[in-house]
Amino acid sequence: MAQNPAESFFGGLLIEVFIACILYGITTLQTFIYFQKYQGDTRFLKLFVGGVWILETAHTAFCIQFVYAYLVSSFGDFEYFGHINWGIGITVFTEVILSTLVQLFYVRRVWIMSNKSKILTAALTIFTLARVAFGIGSMVLSYTYTAWVPFRAQTSATVTVSGGLGAAALVDVLVALTLSFYLTRGRSSQHKQSNSRVNLIMLYAVNSGAITATASILSVILYATQKQSLVFLGLVEIQGKLYANSFLGSLNARSHIRNKANPAAQQYPSFESYSHNGFRPVAPPVPKVEVYRQTVVTNDMGMRVQPDVDNVSIPSASSSNYDMKTLKGGELV
Repeated sequence: MAQNPAESFFGGLLIEVFIACILYGITTLQTFIYFQKYQGDTRFLKLFVGGVWILETAHTAFCIQFVYAYLVSSFGDFEYFGHINWGIGITVFTEVILSTLVQLFYVRRVWIMSNKSKILTAALTIFTLARVAFGIGSMVLSYTYTAWVPFRAQTSATVTVSGGLGAAALVDVLVALTLSFYLTRGRSSQHKQSNSRVNLIMLYAVNSGAITATASILSVILYATQKQSLVFLGLVEIQGKLYANSFLGSLNARSHIRNKANPAAQQYPSFESYSHNGFRPVAPPVPKVEVYRQTVVTNDMGMRVQPDVDNVSIPSASSSNYDMKTLKGGELV
């Protein structure tokens, strides 16, 4: 019995699209949590988060569209597997825009942490924009060469795919290393709680950059080695979800990081609260506690008598309907 060509050509991509849909669900949950917990953030940041979620929704919809086209609309038409569906170009474009927005957000953090270093920020921005150019080039080529064989045979396609993914990986690594460097330099031996926060932020930055960079490198390797499979494309689709979850995770982790470093803290500043030289420690507010005391004295007959306490007023014994809830400080129930 002949092997089903759909299994080798499309099986890996189908599983990866399933994983991407799961990650989209996590993105939606993180977006909901963000708008619930951080209502005091700036309008720009809220719009940024909303834009990321909209791009993720569109990206997921077109992923489902091209899977449906290959496996349902063209069911049994194995020759169609060699055709590049029009929805794939749109998923590449939305993934490029999404990853670029997230990377520019991290570049802005580098700009803040590096005391507005123009050279460093400009270098990261150039690599980020190069990622956009390569990504758009790949999208255009997918509509120029509408079949996979001629597309992957083109040197220009190899350059745009590998160049775009390589630039994305380079930016991720550089951002993680730069943030770690400036956070380390901003440590203070006199603020242990701040140092604990710095360690957590560094760990998160390095892990996020490592995951997205690894996805980019694996996509390039699979594109070059797996010529008879679209498994590389599935990793590209997953990569966009990783960027979105990395971005939203960094926002939602703010309260967790500060709680971890100082459980007594109840109010937190923005995640980007950095001083001129680095991380700025913020002292938590001191809670206020008020204590009220009410003294009631009764005799052996159950009658209430006036206690010998200054500035205490108690109704007379003739008041049979004394309301025990009328105490200074509020109701008992």
